[in-house]
Amino acid sequence: MSTKQGTPLWLDRPAPISFDALAADLAVDVAIVGAGIVGLHCARLLRGSGRKVVILEARRVGRQATGRSTAKVTSQHGLKYASLMRDFGRDAAQLYARFNQRAVGEIAGICAELPDRAGLEERDAFIYAETARQAEQLREEADVAAALGLPAEFRSSVAVPMRTEGALRFSGQYQFDPYLYLTGLAGLTRGDGVSIFENSRVTDIDASTPCVLEVNGHKVTAQTVVVSTQMPIVNEGLFYAKAYPFAHPVAAAPLPAGVEIDGMFINTGSPTHSFRTAGKDGQRFVVVAGAEYKTGEPRQAETAVADMLAFMKRVFGIAEPSHLWSNEDFRSMDSAAFVGPASSSHPNLLVAVGFDAWGITQGTVAAENLAQRIRGEKHACADLFDATRVKPIAGGPTFVTENIKVAADLVGGRVLGRKATAFEDIPPNGGGVVSHGGEYVAVRKTEDGTVTALSAVCTHLGCLVGWNPVDRTWDCSCHGSRFDEHGEVLSGPAVAPLAPKPAPPAGKRSG
Repeated sequence: MSTKQGTPLWLDRPAPISFDALAADLAVDVAIVGAGIVGLHCARLLRGSGRKVVILEARRVGRQATGRSTAKVTSQHGLKYASLMRDFGRDAAQLYARFNQRAVGEIAGICAELPDRAGLEERDAFIYAETARQAEQLREEADVAAALGLPAEFRSSVAVPMRTEGALRFSGQYQFDPYLYLTGLAGLTRGDGVSIFENSRVTDIDASTPCVLEVNGHKVTAQTVVVSTQMPIVNEGLFYAKAYPFAHPVAAAPLPAGVEIDGMFINTGSPTHSFRTAGKDGQRFVVVAGAEYKTGEPRQAETAVADMLAFMKRVFGIAEPSHLWSNEDFRSMDSAAFVGPASSSHPNLLVAVGFDAWGITQGTVAAENLAQRIRGEKHACADLFDATRVKPIAGGPTFVTENIKVAADLVGGRVLGRKATAFEDIPPNGGGVVSHGGEYVAVRKTEDGTVTALSAVCTHLGCLVGWNPVDRTWDCSCHGSRFDEHGEVLSGPAVAPLAPKPAPPAGKRSG
C-alpha cells in the first residue's frame, strides 16, 4: 500500500460542489472571510434575514482545518469541564457545556438534510486512562460533567485493544465526514441572500465604516465583516499574540479484519493518541491522530509521526497508513475561544479564534454568537468568549512561555540563524532553511533532484518558516501561517506568498 502523504482521507475525492471566484466589485451587508464551520454556520443563520451576505473562501470550501480534522462531533473536549469549573466558575462551565452539547444536536439535524447525511454515525466518545492517577482525574471530570447536565459517566472498563484503567464516556455523540458536511452545508446555505465565492483570497481589510476588503483585485464593501480564518488575517486585536499554534499528525488506514472499534477514543496521558472509524467508498477505515507538536518544527513533527505510526502498528497491526497528513489549531491564552468584535474600536470587525482542537462544536457555537450579534442580539456566551478580554484567567504560564518562544524565533531565528541547515543535508523530496548570501532561503529538493528556493521569512511578521515533512509545506512556528511548497499561502494570518529566490549552489554549506 502506498501512502498518500499530505492528503487527508476526507479530501481524497473530487469536489462535490464548486463556486466561481469573485470577478467584480461587490457591496453587501455582511462579508464572511473563510468557508469553514464558523463561516458557513454564521451565513446559514443569516440566510433569509433580509441581509446581503457573501462568503469569501481563499481556496476551496471544506479543505482547510475542519476538512483535515478527525471530525468528532462531541461536547467531550478532553479534561475540559473540571478546569472550566475551577478557572471560570460554575455558570461559565454550565454555558460551555449546554451550548456545545446543543451544537452536537444541531449538526446532526443539518446532516439529516443532506442526501448522504455527511457520513453521520452515532458513537459514544471515550477518554481512557492508562494509569490509576489518570483514572482518578477522569472520575472527577465525569462527576463535574454529569453535574453540568452532560451525558457523562465513568466506566471501570472499556472495549479497546490496549490495557486501560477505565474511561470517561459521553453517550449519544457523533462522528462524520467533515468534507461532505461542509460542502453539503454550503449547498444548503447559498441563495436567499447568501452568495459564496471560492479562490477569492482577502488580502486586506480596512475596518472603517463601511469596511472595505481587497479580493482578487476587486473591492467588497460591507457593514460588518466576520473573519473566520482560524487565525484572523487582521492585526486588530493582536490575536496572533493571544493564541499560539500547534499541530498534530493524522493518519488513516483500512480497518484490519477482526479489529472492532465501537466509539471515538482519546487517551488522557501523553503522548496523545486519538482514534475512530470512518466509512468511505464502501470501505471501513481507522483514523488516528498523534501527539501535538509546535507548528514549523520539523524534528518535533517527525517524532510525533513516528510515535503515531508505532501506535498504529502496535495496537491495530497496521504497517503503513493509506493517508498521512497534519492539522493545525490554536490555543488561547486562557483556553477559552475569542469570539466577537476584534477590538472596542472596531465593533463591526468580528473574529473567532482559539478552539484548541475542538472546533466543530465550538465553531458552531461561535457562529451562533456572531450571527446574533449581527442581528442586534446578545448571545448567552458572549461574555465567556469576549474577544476583547486581556487578562488570562487560566493557562497564563503556558501563554507566557509560548510568547517567549515567539520572541526567540523573531530574534534568535533571524539573527543567530539557529534554524539554518546545510544544503547537502536536505534529502531528496525534503526541505530545509539555508543561510545563503546573507539571507535565509527555504530550499526544496524534489525526488529527481530539482531544487527550488523561496524566502524563508514569513510574510506576516518576519519569523522564519520551517519545513513540514508530513504535508511538504512551509510553516511558521510563531503565528501559524502555512505556505505550500511553491510559497503560496495555505492559511494565515499571512496573506502574501513567499518570494522566489535563487537556489544556493550545490555543496554550499549553511552559515
